[in-house]
Amino acid sequence: MAEASAVRTAAVSLARATAPGTDLCGPFRETFGVTGAAVSTLGGPLGTGTVCSSDPVSARRDEIQFDLGEGPCWQAHGTNRPVVEPDLATAPPEAWPAAAAALIEAGVASVAAFPLSYGRLDLGAVDLYSDERRDLTDDEVDQATTLACIAGKSVLSRALDALEAGDDSLFPTIFPREVHQASGMVMVQLGVSVDEALLVIRGHAWSSGRGLREIASEIVLRRLDFS
Repeated sequence: MAEASAVRTAAVSLARATAPGTDLCGPFRETFGVTGAAVSTLGGPLGTGTVCSSDPVSARRDEIQFDLGEGPCWQAHGTNRPVVEPDLATAPPEAWPAAAAALIEAGVASVAAFPLSYGRLDLGAVDLYSDERRDLTDDEVDQATTLACIAGKSVLSRALDALEAGDDSLFPTIFPREVHQASGMVMVQLGVSVDEALLVIRGHAWSSGRGLREIASEIVLRRLDFS
């Protein structure tokens, strides 16, 4: 179990992390001794994307889930409950098999995800990644859930401050302009809805082992055509 003093320190740090650039991920990584952490927003007014990550590897692991549209962050966000998978290799979850396989390939041994929320607002998720098997105790799950709620308040504060300042750059989504543009082009090429077009792009990214934004850029540059 994480030390009570460490949890209190993390809570204070997260509550103060309302300004752009302040650390929302370090307190989770340090408190629970995981390899990396990432905080993401998932849909809604804030879009879908990584708000912060403790390192580039954790950011890429989040992006894998965004590209596939499944994974622990989506499950935690959708159910509003913690998701703890201590051993992906020997007991992969049935809820997100593609993401489990991709995360294992990316070196993840254990993963835990917690709802990022404030009040009744479901904003996203906090992901904790471990390169070695790591099982959280019930107390640690409760502690991380509480800290994720505190982080949710800070994320919402950042969003409201950005809205007031007219600055949407503080929340870069994983679906930037080129992804929306590519979705529109695929809609025309295949005569499908925007959701179906995005699914086609996601599927192509996953099957080719490339990122969603890379595929979108190729579509926009007319190097890739589905018609």
